[in-house]
Amino acid sequence: MAEVGMPDLLIENWYGMIAPTGTPPAIIAALHRITTTAMADPAVKQKLVDQGLTTVGDTPEHFREFIGSETTKWAKVIRDAGVSLAK
Repeated sequence: MAEVGMPDLLIENWYGMIAPTGTPPAIIAALHRITTTAMADPAVKQKLVDQGLTTVGDTPEHFREFIGSETTKWAKVIRDAGVSLAK
């Protein structure tokens, strides 16, 4: 991206699990616990690593903040590039 004048733009693929707004905190906590337990399993972790993935499995709150920062970053890129939806 530096070659096209955007040296600070980092593009990465990421995957995450999300739930609908209003999902009870107990359900979010259970999904988080189950998911991070599965991701910690050596066989699961190795399959993910073999696919070139890095597992994170941090907190739901941190993931929410991450999604917010990604939304802000890409909204700016879209605005600065003058991208608009075709009708």
